[in-house]
Amino acid sequence: MDTLEGLDRSRIQWRWRHFELFSAKEWHDILHLRARIFVVEQQCPYVDPDKKDCLSWHLQGCIDGTTVATLRAVPPGVSYTESSMGRVAVDQSLRGTRLGWEIMQLGIAFSHRMWGTGIRISAQSYLEKFYHSLGFDSVGKAYLEDDIPHIEMLLPAAERSTAA
Repeated sequence: MDTLEGLDRSRIQWRWRHFELFSAKEWHDILHLRARIFVVEQQCPYVDPDKKDCLSWHLQGCIDGTTVATLRAVPPGVSYTESSMGRVAVDQSLRGTRLGWEIMQLGIAFSHRMWGTGIRISAQSYLEKFYHSLGFDSVGKAYLEDDIPHIEMLLPAAERSTAA
């Protein structure tokens, strides 16, 4: 697959859907990408689909019908008091193209618009600087999750305009 540097960004089709609205093939494509990254690439055998998927909204980015990026937005009260995001996955061939930044910006805007809370995440520690650049603050101490170092991070709720 081409890298985004030589690819017209308008070719990426972004689509938000609640879990219940996916076809079997669409959901399979998302799980396939997540498994390639989290289980195979990161060599971390764990059960990826969990009960949170069924309660969440999912962003799917496709190029020519192929899923190249995905993100899960979790409502408040499921993982944390605040809303949460996770299962952020970008196809290996498209890393370094700012697609990760783009999908996170879409996820942040959606979560703030949908729920109006802060966003709390469990970030892989090696991505801490990336999440800082998006406005997240590290909270608490580093911990292991599935043998991968993580840190809890929080992005405050977006300020709402009081102008009429």
